[in-house]
Amino acid sequence: MRKTRFFIMAFVLVGIMFIFSGCAYYSDSFDFEFKGEYMADKYVDLLIPLDETDEFYTPYNCNIEGDIKIPENSEIVKYNKDGFRSMLMHIKESKLHISIRDSEHYSDSHEKYNGTPSEIRQWIGVPYYEGRHNDPYNTEMFLEFCNKYKKCRVAVFDNNGNILQISKKIPIVSLGNFYLQDISYNVEKNKIKPYYVTPVEISIFTLIAWLFSIVGSIGCIITLIVYKINHNQWDRTYKNYIIASSLFNVPSVLLIIVYIYTAFGKSLTIADFFINLLTILINVNVYVISVPITILTLSFFVFREKQLRLKTFLEEKHRAESLDISENM
Repeated sequence: MRKTRFFIMAFVLVGIMFIFSGCAYYSDSFDFEFKGEYMADKYVDLLIPLDETDEFYTPYNCNIEGDIKIPENSEIVKYNKDGFRSMLMHIKESKLHISIRDSEHYSDSHEKYNGTPSEIRQWIGVPYYEGRHNDPYNTEMFLEFCNKYKKCRVAVFDNNGNILQISKKIPIVSLGNFYLQDISYNVEKNKIKPYYVTPVEISIFTLIAWLFSIVGSIGCIITLIVYKINHNQWDRTYKNYIIASSLFNVPSVLLIIVYIYTAFGKSLTIADFFINLLTILINVNVYVISVPITILTLSFFVFREKQLRLKTFLEEKHRAESLDISENM
């Protein structure tokens, strides 16, 4: 029993470590990833619902890495449709960062070296206002920004500030407080794939539910094995085991509901929902592993008991037949 208690305590400690290390992480920027060279001399922007009375509004803010200056009278600066304006040009101290991975410098990772950009990343940082928040990672400002503006469009513009294309409207905060973080943008087809961060509350609930299920299920299995060893018999009744393991696996059912909710919150279309749900279930199947473990354990004992009972029955039948033969002789 000491080993059993030690095992359970160790599992609890590991689970607690997962809880504190596995919480959702919010960045302070919106990250874009592009393939190919099309975006090498073009820039991305977020169009958000913004008016001149906004506390963060400024008539002109051009802060693009590399000291790139966009004319004040350009299209991206003057854009104002349905109340949506440029975040990059009208939010105080917002900045566009650019990272270009050249195949010249990363030629070993490409079959065909041609000296063109292999990957271009751009990200727009949410402004950090000193004294407004005490969060060194700017998480509070990021969440405040998302909850305030809620919707956005993605715009692509050139060096002269001419808008080349604008995407459809997407949520910055999706249903259930899923926050926009990374964006995969197929600029040529003007197709956007947003990636949302799961709320911290759901991450913590998932880990606690998993910890409860796995520790409880393993406890049930160990108790069953110890009982069988101590009593040295196969008992056909597994009522207590079935009830206990079922109760401990209730969180697994709740987790499946949470996964469906998560997939829905991270999706823009019905197709996205099914794709996201399948991806989530594949990636987090470890969280519902207690269900097959308890079922397989029960199946093993039932099958083994059936074998032993059949063996006992055959032995008794053989013994009875032997006695009959002896009496007849």
